[in-house]
Amino acid sequence: MALNYHLVKRPDMRKDAAEGSELYYAQVRALKKISFEKLCNMIAMRSTAFIGDVMLVIEGLLSVMQERLEEGDIICMGRLGNFRMVAGSKGVSVKKDFDPSLFNDARIVYVSGTMLADIKKNAKFEELKPIKDPDAGSSEGGSGEDDRPVIE
Repeated sequence: MALNYHLVKRPDMRKDAAEGSELYYAQVRALKKISFEKLCNMIAMRSTAFIGDVMLVIEGLLSVMQERLEEGDIICMGRLGNFRMVAGSKGVSVKKDFDPSLFNDARIVYVSGTMLADIKKNAKFEELKPIKDPDAGSSEGGSGEDDRPVIE
C-alpha cells in the first residue's frame, strides 16, 4: 500500500528564489484515523485474546511507561523502538548557582526501531486525486484543493 499525497503551492524558500515565487510541494495525507477501540479490535482478531484483554494490556503498558519515564528510565519496545525523557537547561557560570528551576520543559524522545525503520525505508507514494464535487460550479471540484476529510 502507498502513502497518499497531494500537491500544495507554497513560497519558494530557496535562497536564490525570486521574490514572490512559489513551488508545488508534496504533502502526505492520511485518509483514516484508527480509534483505540478499533486498534484493540484489530489486535484481538489476530490473536486468541478478547478485545477487553487487549485494552487491559495496552492500558497497563501505558501506565508502566508513565511510571518508568517519570523515573528517568528508557523504555525499550523491541522492534517498535525506544522512549526516553530529556530536558535541557539554561546555563550558569558557577556550578553552585545552578538550580533545577533552570530546566526547560521536559519532553519525550522516541527513536523508532527496526520494524518502523524498514517501513520508512520501503515507503511508496501515490497521488491523491481530488474528488469531483457535482454540486460545485467548477469542473475542478471547487477550490482545486483536496477537501477530503480524515475518516474516523
